[in-house]
Amino acid sequence: MIMNVTESMEDTARYVRLVLPLMSKHGIPITPRNYTTWYYYVSGKNKELRETIDSLLENNEPCSQETNEEIYKRFFIGKEESTLDEIRDKLQQTLTVVFGELKELSGQTQEYESTTLKSVDKLTEDMSVQDIKNVLDEVIAATKKIRSSGEMTHQRLEETTKSLQVLKKDFEDAKTELLQDFLTGVMNRKGFDETLAKSVSSATGNLCLLMIDIDHFKKFNDKHGHIVGDEVLKFVAKNVRKIVRGNDSIARIGGEEFAVILPKTPLLGAVTVAENARASISRLKLERKGKSEKLETITVSIGVSQYKQGESLEEFVNRADQALYFAKNSGRNRVSTESMLPSNGE
Repeated sequence: MIMNVTESMEDTARYVRLVLPLMSKHGIPITPRNYTTWYYYVSGKNKELRETIDSLLENNEPCSQETNEEIYKRFFIGKEESTLDEIRDKLQQTLTVVFGELKELSGQTQEYESTTLKSVDKLTEDMSVQDIKNVLDEVIAATKKIRSSGEMTHQRLEETTKSLQVLKKDFEDAKTELLQDFLTGVMNRKGFDETLAKSVSSATGNLCLLMIDIDHFKKFNDKHGHIVGDEVLKFVAKNVRKIVRGNDSIARIGGEEFAVILPKTPLLGAVTVAENARASISRLKLERKGKSEKLETITVSIGVSQYKQGESLEEFVNRADQALYFAKNSGRNRVSTESMLPSNGE
């Protein structure tokens, strides 16, 4: 749930108390997207969204999952509402509110307060996404331990625990959306930068990088239009995905440019992966959907570099880029490595 960081703790507490019972009243499934939509509804922050839902309720129209999905897409998809840091800040604030509710209900204040306050303190600026998920797991586990004191308390604990679980899932989804290319489903440039940095910092052996560029894509796009061009981008991403292994990572880092990070892979192995990807894409025949029109064969050029201990990320990426340019300047539809560059004496 992406919210305004300047919202007060009191406001957050009030909205958290309202949103789940309201969703339950109208039969709204508790999913991250639905939770986000109805949180904004009860907060009144978005006038148009509030009027849209009010109209549905006043006309006794069913709040189906399809309706909720349409509302979410209309008001949230593609809109940069917050940065990941703001999500973390608001998560910390919201969890504090929920902890207060649970502490009051449980009667086991000392032990539970100690657990939850330690968990809140862990939500620091430099913690990883996995750390945040671990904190939420700890809190959910502690909350489940204290569900025992009467029907009313049990029901309210169930509701607040659901809120925690929704927040956990929503944070994971928000993180994924921030790091994912909307068109192809692979990582975007931000995801690539983060993953490459982690791969380099944890590298204990071979680490290679592929830079992949679709040959003559601009001409293809101009000739057939952006809709067909988008299908080609998805086609390339899908076929590269088929070649890489479980620990490898693929990203779209530019218009028609992709990158593949290959941990624990020597240069020769990376060249094999690159050749397999290049050959696989060049063999496939494309047709315009719904028509018998054959499209030009799609090919890619690929540059390969191997990480050198102690070098900067920029140097690592730059060598793969140079190898890519060498492949394109040598005729395209081919794989080149850093060892082929003129500066390496070849």
